[in-house]
Amino acid sequence: MSNLQVRNLPDELHARLSERARRLDLSMSEYVTRVLRADLDRPLFDDWATAARRAGAPRSIDTLAALDAVREEYDAGPSSS
Repeated sequence: MSNLQVRNLPDELHARLSERARRLDLSMSEYVTRVLRADLDRPLFDDWATAARRAGAPRSIDTLAALDAVREEYDAGPSSS
């Protein structure tokens, strides 16, 4: 296993990491490893967008129309079926 040293970590960030690790009953190393693994398991947006384009996904979305549709659905309330 390799070691990682983080230099110039702000005290406030260290305190938050320490508190979160404590609340999860993990060591700081275990918690940071989980956080890094979770981040690296997610694709970067550019990779995701490239894959979506290759799969034939639309290149542009009419965001305003999508929001209007959601608002209309929300305003209609629960269906009475």
